[in-house]
Amino acid sequence: MNMPITLRGSESKSPARRALLFTFINVRTGCISCVYRSEWATSQVMKIGGVRMSLYRLLAADSPDRVIQMNKRTARKVGLLKGQEITLSYGMRKARMKVLINRKAAGNTLILPSRSIEKLKIVLSVTYNVRLLDDVLVIGPVIGMLYHQDGNKMEADLRENPNLYLPYAQSIRKLGGMLFFAAENQIDFHSGEMEGCVFNFETMAWERAVLPFPSILYRKVKATKALKSSFGSRLFNPPCYYKWKFFSILNKEPAFRKYLPETKNVITRNNLDRMIGKYGMVFLKPINKGGGAGMHLIWKEGRNYFARKNFTSEVFTYTSRQLNDLLASCEKNHIFQQPIHLKSYKDRKIDYRVIAVKEKARTWKVDPIIGWLGVKGGITTQGNRGVSGRYVEDLLKLQFNDSDEGIAQKVGEMKSLAIALANYLEGECGTFIDFGFDMGLDEQGDIYIFEGNTLQQLETPLSLNDHMMYGELIYCILEALKELSMEGEEPVSFDN
Repeated sequence: MNMPITLRGSESKSPARRALLFTFINVRTGCISCVYRSEWATSQVMKIGGVRMSLYRLLAADSPDRVIQMNKRTARKVGLLKGQEITLSYGMRKARMKVLINRKAAGNTLILPSRSIEKLKIVLSVTYNVRLLDDVLVIGPVIGMLYHQDGNKMEADLRENPNLYLPYAQSIRKLGGMLFFAAENQIDFHSGEMEGCVFNFETMAWERAVLPFPSILYRKVKATKALKSSFGSRLFNPPCYYKWKFFSILNKEPAFRKYLPETKNVITRNNLDRMIGKYGMVFLKPINKGGGAGMHLIWKEGRNYFARKNFTSEVFTYTSRQLNDLLASCEKNHIFQQPIHLKSYKDRKIDYRVIAVKEKARTWKVDPIIGWLGVKGGITTQGNRGVSGRYVEDLLKLQFNDSDEGIAQKVGEMKSLAIALANYLEGECGTFIDFGFDMGLDEQGDIYIFEGNTLQQLETPLSLNDHMMYGELIYCILEALKELSMEGEEPVSFDN
């Protein structure tokens, strides 16, 4: 587990005068390691999976419009011929170009007219991947990260929380391409432009720029109708389901049913009494809120009903009339759900966030799994102050005191289940990049699925102070977004 103790330190006194960015200390081994500015930089050629991948620099020149210049070797690497007519694609913009061989051009360099650079809103300070698809030359990736609906505090947030945001800059630097953060109120839907923040490695700061619509817009916040309409299939993760639909989709597949707590979306007194009679108590959960907000645990003693709201220890008593009023207010946006008797530790609930990520936009993998140890006496682990994150192996050891082999087997079961869920949900809902599945284990060690999050907050590894785990997660997600971005869907034309 690596914890940063210094950020953007002073220049070292070595002859190389390398600028110190981070100092990490591994709290398990005590080893200290440093990350320097030069180590964040990327060369013109990088290796991915043992394959050498070229990155390309773009330059602006006072040259004729609709001409792209490069030397003969670069043209051959890209797959272009002298005089070939192509469509250049950058984000959601495109322009027609003719290939011109320029012997004086440097290797891995594409020279574009200044007017085209301005029209396409190309950022020149980064290196790019290039992919020729038929007659379309895709330059990218151009990835937008949707911040929030309001961007007034975005620049300060990016600057003041480097542990959260610098891994994005580091990852895109390695992968090649341009990544920016932008809020919805910074989007001009008419012009196809947005004001966002791009990380500048020369100044080591996030800087504002006017940017084109990206080829991929990745979000961890709710999307408005305008966003969905403008970006369509370029919006990730796509809108798919809420809590009830999640259970409805999974319940269609017999293989998943044993993992699902009984769930009902018809909020009536009869359904409540039936589930209390069957399970002793029942959860009343909102379908449109996360983090355990608005959740009630309800049970009955004699003629009175009792409820405990999440985040509190207070128990409320409901008369029959008061309960009817509560249920009436929840008819359209709540579910009833069977409470699972989770295997706890010293009266502290335990569950797990199992993160599935689309590796290189091809196959699903699970990494990481974060365990949550709730507060003593809590009804869930969600949202409670005092909840602590733990490594999955450590928490399973607390729960079951099992052997290393037994723990590895249980971790493997959760991973296999998460991958099966991700594949199935993709088949039902469309292409995704990541899922966050909430799972728990009962007294017998049986696994239950409580929720599937498509807008999960990715910083959960930071609850362990594990910045390496967090960085690897961000890199994997951006690598998948890069692959999708370079597929060359039909962009918007800006030829005028």
